[in-house]
Amino acid sequence: MDRPKFGAVLLGGFVAACAMPALASGAYAGGGTAGSFLKLLTDRLEFTVGQIPALGRYLMQLPAVVDGRAALLLLGIVVAGLIAEYAARLALSRARLRGIDRLVGHSPLRAFAYALLLDAIALVALAVAGRFVLAQIGDANGVAGKLGQVVFQAMLYWRTFNLLFRAFLRPSTPEGRIAPVDDAAARGLLIALNWVVVLPLVGGRVADALALTGAAREVVGAAIILYAPLIAGGLVWAAWHWRNEMAAWLTAMVSERKIGHRLKLDAARRWWVFGLVFYAGMGVAAVYAALAESSTAARAMTTIESALLALLLFETLMHRARQHIVSELPMAGDVVADCLRLVARLYVAILIADALMVRVLGAMTAEEWLTHDRGAKIAALSAVAIYALWRFVRFRMDSYIAANPLPSADAAAEPEDEVKVAASRLRTLMPLLRALAGAVILVVGGLFVLSQLGVNITPLIAGASVFGLAVSFGSQSLVRDIVSGVFFLAEDSFRIGEYVDCSKVKGTVEGFSVRSLKLRHQNGQLHIVPFGQVGHITNFSRDWTVLKFNLAFAPGTDIELLRKTVKKLGTDMLDEPTLKSIILQPLKMQGVVDIKDSQVIVRFKVMTRPKNPSVIQRTAIRRMYDVLPPLGIRFAVPIFPAMMAAAPVAPAAPPVVSPAPAKAAE
Repeated sequence: MDRPKFGAVLLGGFVAACAMPALASGAYAGGGTAGSFLKLLTDRLEFTVGQIPALGRYLMQLPAVVDGRAALLLLGIVVAGLIAEYAARLALSRARLRGIDRLVGHSPLRAFAYALLLDAIALVALAVAGRFVLAQIGDANGVAGKLGQVVFQAMLYWRTFNLLFRAFLRPSTPEGRIAPVDDAAARGLLIALNWVVVLPLVGGRVADALALTGAAREVVGAAIILYAPLIAGGLVWAAWHWRNEMAAWLTAMVSERKIGHRLKLDAARRWWVFGLVFYAGMGVAAVYAALAESSTAARAMTTIESALLALLLFETLMHRARQHIVSELPMAGDVVADCLRLVARLYVAILIADALMVRVLGAMTAEEWLTHDRGAKIAALSAVAIYALWRFVRFRMDSYIAANPLPSADAAAEPEDEVKVAASRLRTLMPLLRALAGAVILVVGGLFVLSQLGVNITPLIAGASVFGLAVSFGSQSLVRDIVSGVFFLAEDSFRIGEYVDCSKVKGTVEGFSVRSLKLRHQNGQLHIVPFGQVGHITNFSRDWTVLKFNLAFAPGTDIELLRKTVKKLGTDMLDEPTLKSIILQPLKMQGVVDIKDSQVIVRFKVMTRPKNPSVIQRTAIRRMYDVLPPLGIRFAVPIFPAMMAAAPVAPAAPPVVSPAPAKAAE
């Protein structure tokens, strides 16, 4: 979007945000149309602007209300507090650095807590110094005493937020930094966050100070109209100027393992759009508060800002805590952290909804909101319980999957290794059961939460039923595939890692979905076969298999000696620990099956488990090759035509010429 269009959109949003509280309040009052309310608001604006000269005259008379000594003491509260805080921080700097260096390698969170405690001591020093100067003003109920309370509370509020921001950013000590940013971004963000806290704080306290000194509401409104746009402009500038640094902070906390990673990443990078609209809305709310002589909307916007900042710090702390849970599976601590994050997010969402619906938009009164607030809190607790249940179920299923890994793709390539050829039935079904459990918990839990929020779920259930019926009629082949798959899985027809023949293709079961089966051919091809097209399944990897093979021996072989020798070899192989778990019945000779081409064909048989039976055949042949020749049992040597041609040929006898018969006499 180019700059003119972006400016037009931003201006339109600003105007809409300005008109929204007015329209909502007018609709809620029910006394007139939006046009009449806007006219009233315009009249109030003209009247308030007309009070600007009165504001100037009041400011000129202000020294008579607050004398020079009181003004110096008010300034002294801030100066003394900041000096005391700086001195305390300077005195504790070495202890802070030593503590961070000592603890950060073992527990970064303990280092964070230690440094935060030392910073809290500096904040206590600020409070003590500010309170001491405040006590010098005198009467706490006088104008100067009340102004001193306002200044002291404002300074304490600001430095408390600064304490938290500094604890998370640590511009000078990156070892103890919690926020995932570099040094330059940490310095910029510390300034920016102080900026967005100080500007609204100053604006609100100036209005309070004017009211405490006896200024009329019209005069206070005129002052707000003058400085509120400046404060809003400063906040918008801060959001725009440090947008990249804050984007780096937010994007670093987006987990790649979570659902919606792309969407969250884009939202984190473009957070400044929301920031510009929000701070522009804060300025509009301040102006509207001055015109309507009610600061409810402005204070609600400040509450929303504070809640969002607190949520940002909490999310950052949880992100750093999760980094030290080193595991490929979600651990119990990870589940607890996610549940805490969900609780914080839902609490902030309810708080923002309360501020918007009641105090900003005026869509309902506080009494009317109580019912919705109670339902929202019950729904939030239900959502947390449902999420915790799902994470626990998923944690148990993932733990089982990790404890029972699938067979490797090259299990048949190295038969001598002890590899797992087939998965158990539960391990085969576990991914499908996990998806099914997630769908059930999501649907049932979602309907329960919606019912707690006051949504009538009966039409949703009826609509889902009609939609499911329509889908079943329109997707008969899909339904057939799913139903066939359910029966195949229920009958335990195959498991992952088993070699099967399903009518058209053969291969090792590599995986399956709700409608299709994945078979990996021994040559590498991957076949995707819908369950509805599987006529039958022949499983080559169940229970046992009988392996038969033939060997050719030379003519004249002692068959009885061969039988006894092979029987002894079979017994020895059965006693070996590496082969005992595979062989069910020992190797034996079945007998002579054929005699051809000067060869005696003998058949052998062995019963094994279907776990790489070829290893038994190769082992048996190798041992017979080593044992039989020394005993005089020779393997047959094939005679090829070329060998026949190369053999020496005996000299042919001279042809015998039989005497010719006597010629008959004439």
